[in-house]
Amino acid sequence: TLWETHPPAMKAAVDLHDKIIRRCYGEHSGYEITTEGDAFQLAFQHPIDALAFALKTQVELHKADWSPEMLALEDASEKDGFRGFRVRMGLHHGRTKSRVHVVTKRTFYVGEAVDIAKAMEGMCHGGQILTTVETWRAVSGISEQVLGSPQVMDCGEHELDIRQRNEKGPLSKRVVQLVPNELAFDYFAARGREEHPGSKHVRLKKESDVVGRKFAPLKTKKQVSASFVDAPYANGKVTIVFIYTKGTDDLPTEIRTKNLRILAKGVRSLLMQSNPPGYECQEENGSWMLAFGRIANAVSFGLRLVEAIDRAPLKGNIDRSKMFKIGIHTGPFTSMGPHTVTGRADYFGPVVNRAARVASQSELGQVIIGMPLRSGEIAC
Repeated sequence: TLWETHPPAMKAAVDLHDKIIRRCYGEHSGYEITTEGDAFQLAFQHPIDALAFALKTQVELHKADWSPEMLALEDASEKDGFRGFRVRMGLHHGRTKSRVHVVTKRTFYVGEAVDIAKAMEGMCHGGQILTTVETWRAVSGISEQVLGSPQVMDCGEHELDIRQRNEKGPLSKRVVQLVPNELAFDYFAARGREEHPGSKHVRLKKESDVVGRKFAPLKTKKQVSASFVDAPYANGKVTIVFIYTKGTDDLPTEIRTKNLRILAKGVRSLLMQSNPPGYECQEENGSWMLAFGRIANAVSFGLRLVEAIDRAPLKGNIDRSKMFKIGIHTGPFTSMGPHTVTGRADYFGPVVNRAARVASQSELGQVIIGMPLRSGEIAC
């Protein structure tokens, strides 16, 4: 290690790291609770301050004046959007209790929120920022103005490796990854197909043509739901499914809301039963956009969803045979990457518009597959 071969260089690197951390948290109203080795535990007034600190610190660490001895190390070399120390950062916003340390006389915090933040850090790889979806939602509306539009990636729901357990069993949280925009890997430029106007030539985009930070799967105890990296993209093709829920429109608001929650749980359960699992791109008021790697899995999912309605514990006077309009279309996509707010996979290209059109033209209770014709029209 560098501590053994170049002790002065390593000490200088740690000092530089500490200086950057302290300067950045000072700029964002942070409070240093304690340090242990090269690890810092910090507190902030608001999650926007904590996230701004984390993003700014990653950029400053990347730009820092690291020694040649440090940059010669494999884990600190300049490549793929990394350079110098790769610092893990886990954040969570929640209720805590404050106490004063008997020796240092400094305030420290205890409670589930502290444990969750520590669990976030424990799942990180070097150079990665992880937080909970609740923390991200508290600031997502102002992220563009305050955080400089970082790349947001949904990492799925994970069972946390913490001692606290809620009454219903192990505690799990949906995890969100943030990367400073200038260091991020541009998935939209790396995935999909490029078509040249006036030519039949189509080129599959290559990830090797794009530079930026990508991370291995989280170091998790158990992943409960699919993440962005599970979204299908192989060979620049995807099967898109749109589901429009119409069978609850005339119900009282409270009953409709409960039914939509039941339906959402059913949709997500069926997605996970597919092999490989289907992917939920977006959901709003009972309408879903889903993605599958194989059209057969999408068709099977649609048929099983229609059948499952008969067993769902829905409330009110509803016609279960006319609950959904389901449209399916498969084909190449132009690009895909994480949505700027949700971090879920967002697809672009005619395949998305055609799947939505097929769903809108179907009858209630139908599962319709769109087939492209040479004219460019769609046969259902």
